[in-house]
Amino acid sequence: ISCEQHSLHEAKHILGDDWIQIHRRIVQQHAKQYKMVAWGKAVQTLSIQVASSSGTSASSDLSSSGVSRAMIKERLKSFNMQFEELRAKQSLWTIPDQELRETLRLSIAEVLLPAYMSFVKRFGNLVENEKKPRKYLKYQPDELDQLLGQFFEGQQSVEQKK
Repeated sequence: ISCEQHSLHEAKHILGDDWIQIHRRIVQQHAKQYKMVAWGKAVQTLSIQVASSSGTSASSDLSSSGVSRAMIKERLKSFNMQFEELRAKQSLWTIPDQELRETLRLSIAEVLLPAYMSFVKRFGNLVENEKKPRKYLKYQPDELDQLLGQFFEGQQSVEQKK
C-alpha cells in the first residue's frame, strides 16, 4: 500500500466517507471554475461565428464562408499570445498531488485540443501558404499536448531562464 493510499485510508477513518466525498466535489467544482476562467478566453478565440441562412449568427463547423485570411491570422496570433501567457504562469505553479495535477492537465487538454484541432482543420489552409506560416500556426496539436504536460510542475520556463 502506498503512502498516499495509507493517508487517504486514515483520512476516511477519521473524517468519514461523507466528508471525503463532499470535499472531493468541492475540489472538482473549483477545477471546473479554474478551467472556465483561465482557459475560456483562449478557447473562445478559436470559435468563429458564421452567419446562417436565417441571418442569425451561429457557430458552424461546415463552412468557412465569410471568414477572411486576416481574421484567421488575428485569431491565431491572439491564441498564441494567450497560450504563452498561460503557459508562463501555469508552468510555475506547483500542484504536489499527482492525481490532481494530471486531472487538471487532462481537463484542459479535453477542452483546448479539440477546439484547436478543429480550428486548424477548418482554417489552417488560409495561412499555410504564407511566407512564415509558423508565425500563425505556431503549434501542432501534439506540441500543445506536450506543453500542457509541463504545467503545474513549478519549473521556470525556458524564456524566463534566459
